[in-house]
Amino acid sequence: MPSRESILALGELFNNDLASSLDIITTTACALLLSQPSRIGELVDVEHDCVVFKEGADGGQRMFLRWYAEKGFGATTKPVMTGMESVVERAINLLVPVTEEARAYAAWLENHPDEFPPHEGMPLKGPDEPLSYGEACAALKVRGCPQKSVRKTFRNLVIDALAKRKALSLEAQVVLDEIREGWDTSSGKRIYVNGRLNHYQFNDRAVITLRKLNMLIREKYLSKDFPYTSPAADGKKRVKYSDALFTVRTGSLHDETTNSTGIQLDFGVEIAASPFRIAAQLGGTPHKKSIFQRNGYPDLKVNTHAFRHELNTEMHKAGLSQLLIDAFSGRTTRGSVYNHETVEDRTQRVAYYHPKTKHSNAAQRLEKVKTNQPLSLSDVTDLREGDQDLVIHQTHVGICVHNFASEPCPKMGACLTCGNLGCVKGDDVKLANLKEEREDLKRRYEKALDAQTRDIFGASEWAKKVGMDLYKCDALIRTLENPGLENGDIVWNVDNGWTLTNNAAAMAGLIDAKEIEAKNEQLLSLDDLSAMLDEIEV
Repeated sequence: MPSRESILALGELFNNDLASSLDIITTTACALLLSQPSRIGELVDVEHDCVVFKEGADGGQRMFLRWYAEKGFGATTKPVMTGMESVVERAINLLVPVTEEARAYAAWLENHPDEFPPHEGMPLKGPDEPLSYGEACAALKVRGCPQKSVRKTFRNLVIDALAKRKALSLEAQVVLDEIREGWDTSSGKRIYVNGRLNHYQFNDRAVITLRKLNMLIREKYLSKDFPYTSPAADGKKRVKYSDALFTVRTGSLHDETTNSTGIQLDFGVEIAASPFRIAAQLGGTPHKKSIFQRNGYPDLKVNTHAFRHELNTEMHKAGLSQLLIDAFSGRTTRGSVYNHETVEDRTQRVAYYHPKTKHSNAAQRLEKVKTNQPLSLSDVTDLREGDQDLVIHQTHVGICVHNFASEPCPKMGACLTCGNLGCVKGDDVKLANLKEEREDLKRRYEKALDAQTRDIFGASEWAKKVGMDLYKCDALIRTLENPGLENGDIVWNVDNGWTLTNNAAAMAGLIDAKEIEAKNEQLLSLDDLSAMLDEIEV
């Protein structure tokens, strides 16, 4: 999970007037990843016109992003998290000026595959006219190179660099082989001027032209998938660099430029928000400062995948189902590992949303209970559509939400076996009644155990039933005395499944009594129950 400090720092940077293209790339990438749960690698396929609007359930317009989710999910439109719409708009507005020229350049490269990319310092030569090494270095944008070392510079930066590649296209390999085979490997002929050594002359047979250089620079600076940003996949609609939101020229971001005598690497195009670059910017490396370190947050770090965990956890807290969260996240398998809610978070969320632990009117509810005012069903639960609000019954130990207008009590007053019983924290009178009930149950339980030792028929079953009531009564008392609960909170009892109807049906052989007992998860063995009840003090 990302630290709150790291997200706040990124927000502050995002809203500043950033001058660095690298900082704009980093903060906008984070903004998009925080606008809907995604993976950093998916930014490669985001188009510059990715925003679409759809009509929502309320008739308003909802913002979506055209997206391609990795790991088999495929193309989709992902809704932007509510409240993040303006962030997405700002991110795109910041990115367009940084990446617009690179997209136009990518389109030129795509439409002119056989032409050397023009620039201000390019020699005025035709595509097949021979070039000197000085003219070749000028075409390759080598700056500050002495005239007598242009041949060596060309060899180091072009020939030797490409020769290290494990796989070259057939066209580039032919050109490279031609240059290497024609290369004079001798020490060269010494040329003197005014009696002093001026330079060495070599007898290189290969002819260098703009057409050949074009093949070599495209091989070196363009990905093998160009003009597309990613490899082909079954059913995938691929995005071109000329349409991608994060397209930049290679070497255009400050931390990747070479020294003044090297080749300026802007002959190619790349995706600025690559996983490696963004990871380095958010975490730092031994040789590069992170965006936090450069902007006054030296101790902060964050992982891009942490944003995905953050959003998934927040969606869990908001009550979304795992199925919806997985679909929103572009996930084809269950992703519960992304839920970082604590036990306290989950307990609080359940208590907040569950109708039987409604907190909003706790103080008013307790006041009504203490003063014996009429208590309504809506005071203790959220009514569903079509439900009728009723005045509910108050027992000697709590409240009862059974509708007596529809049928008599199905438990015949056996409240400790009923799930309709709720005990209100802070009602001292009913708490005292519960404690009296516990004393009576304790005496009855001891009598049942005594009868069991004398082998009286039915004593074991009697002990088990009374023991379970004693166990529940004690559990209710302990929970109501828990200082972690607030006054007015409701503690609901657990139902054992038995009613008059079920009892009659079991006696008539219409249902199996074991089926009813099996539903009572609280029912323990008599030995286990006895061990627990021995600890109860009254």
